[in-house]
Amino acid sequence: QADGNGRSARRRARGQGAMYTSQPAVVYSPQAPPAPAQAYSSMPAYPAGYMPGVPGMPLGQNGFSSQVMSPNGRPVEDMFLFVNPGSGGNKGKVFLEAPKPLVVEVEGNKKVQLHVFSMLEGESGNKPGFKKLKETILLRGGSPVRAVVGGGDGTVMWADSEAQKHGIDTPKQVAWGIVPLGTGNDFSRVAGWGGDNPEGVSDNNFALLKDLVKQWSAAKIRHHDVWEVSVNLDESQGKLLKMGKTQVEEDLHVTSKTFHMVNYFSIGQESQVGMHFDKHRTKSQTCNLFVYGAAGCLQELRCWGVQHIGNIVANLYQGRDKNGSLIMDSEGDLGEPQLIGNPESLMFLNISSYAGGKAHLWQLECDIGVDPPPATDSVNVTQDPGDGKLEVVTLPLIANIAMDKLVHQARKVCSGGPYFLEYFHGEDGAEVHAFFEVDGEFYHAINPESTSVYLFKKLQVLQRIPTGETSDEEWFDMPDVTCSC
Repeated sequence: QADGNGRSARRRARGQGAMYTSQPAVVYSPQAPPAPAQAYSSMPAYPAGYMPGVPGMPLGQNGFSSQVMSPNGRPVEDMFLFVNPGSGGNKGKVFLEAPKPLVVEVEGNKKVQLHVFSMLEGESGNKPGFKKLKETILLRGGSPVRAVVGGGDGTVMWADSEAQKHGIDTPKQVAWGIVPLGTGNDFSRVAGWGGDNPEGVSDNNFALLKDLVKQWSAAKIRHHDVWEVSVNLDESQGKLLKMGKTQVEEDLHVTSKTFHMVNYFSIGQESQVGMHFDKHRTKSQTCNLFVYGAAGCLQELRCWGVQHIGNIVANLYQGRDKNGSLIMDSEGDLGEPQLIGNPESLMFLNISSYAGGKAHLWQLECDIGVDPPPATDSVNVTQDPGDGKLEVVTLPLIANIAMDKLVHQARKVCSGGPYFLEYFHGEDGAEVHAFFEVDGEFYHAINPESTSVYLFKKLQVLQRIPTGETSDEEWFDMPDVTCSC
């Protein structure tokens, strides 16, 4: 029988072994300065010192005029720092030792009061830091408050979720910044804040933190998309597993789950490697890098357990369901865009940085991953985290991630969205195992049915303004601005 597109409704049954491993080797340069900001076009960048507000509001309720005035008549801006003290091998704790508030003089003849809070303080939905943030937002009127998150990439969405629980309309009322305290820190890298955990934060009366406050105050504001990834499993035979606190896979006892994504969503070998990494994760960023590398090498040697997209994903559509436009087919139906080769990974990229900034997979010179190729205007586009599009690539081998600085082997499939994926069914009752990742969190799906990926909302993000000359080391470690597509 044929489906709504007139295509064969058959699904070639393919089973997949459940071997484990962890994510690609990531190499860091601890001495490298933060990468310069990439010029994104999705939102006009507000000039330093300007806070977008509501036109026509009376004096005192918009922009700097709404802020508290010091005795000498200078405006005082309230800024927030929410820290996950456990991030970066517990390096986040030092920020909580700063004076409360920390007052810093910045450009524009004004001062900033930095209010520092722990993300762990208080119950969810009743945290003192977010209560103070809401009070400040109400005082400021239409101007977004600059709030910085100290943690890994996932801490950004944690803070955004908490703010929403306190009645804050984050897309309009907050501009999020970040201090990189995670392992990969890809969100931080594309925002221009670098990827290395800061050292010496409390030295010289918190001189480093004061300098960061000046940069946060001068940063421009741009849009950043938040995507929703919904994974659906077989109702009777499906399982979703995640590494637990005891570093053993635990059944989440669900047949569907929705995630929010700001960086990337991927399926395949790199996610299987990531699961193995989670089994051996340490509290040291440096040690974790060795674990990543060892896990990747080990899994590649176990070639019989390697994930291959052509054995897992049957079809990929651009649209909310299979009535959308078919853009990748693994079933071999004539006349449809066939998957080229049998790649190890399928990736949906919202940002230009992957694996701790060492891979920038969507490139103008990259080959196409399907045959016949898609329309030129769907692949020859510039990557932008706030344009309402995701770039889709296939990766022949996960080793291509480590080699991306030398040669780009990722293959382009499409730039657009939303997307809908169908999975193969196992033959004669055999299980299909698919490993996937959402922003550095790894999962093991048994007998998945479908996945939908669609735009959820847009955040406002602080984009760092580069200062001074850019070193060769910076340019090597930054996103490829002139070559990305």
